[in-house]
Amino acid sequence: MAVATHLAVDDPAAGLERTLAQQQLLLLVSRRRDGYTLAELAADAGMTAPATVSAISTLLCEGLVVMRPVAAPSWDVAVKITERGRAQAPELLHWAADLLAELRNLNETGQRELLQVVTGHIRRLQRQGQIPVVKMCLTCRFFDGYAHPGAADPHHCRLVDAAFGHQLLRLRCPEQEPAAGPPQTQ
Repeated sequence: MAVATHLAVDDPAAGLERTLAQQQLLLLVSRRRDGYTLAELAADAGMTAPATVSAISTLLCEGLVVMRPVAAPSWDVAVKITERGRAQAPELLHWAADLLAELRNLNETGQRELLQVVTGHIRRLQRQGQIPVVKMCLTCRFFDGYAHPGAADPHHCRLVDAAFGHQLLRLRCPEQEPAAGPPQTQ
């Protein structure tokens, strides 16, 4: 969905006025009742602390989030969504709901082709440094892409020693360990 958001931001007709990072941070903060510490927010967003502060500052100025000092560590701050921010966060999800509804209408071949386009775009954006490398299968040392060509489950995870299909590719895997080289290609 992040790639679709990125594409929507590039499309002036999409009506989204925030950067991808700002949208992502607003959505993350909106999902936690007690908010985030800045360090946790940066980690979950896959961003550096300075990049997170830069993106959050606009949301802060617009009154969509608030920042308050936390007791420990003394250098960190808590970021919490405001009522105004909560009211705007669902707006960012409408395009995703429409997209997901349409995905259900695709047959298996169409879903596979779309997934290949999306994962290819994610890899390209990562190589260009436009989005951070997150804990996804494609960048994991255990991932063996297309180890079983022509099979319904073409990929292989060496961690669990199991084949899996395109639908099970993860974007955030807790067991992911970065591969030594660039993300595997198709």
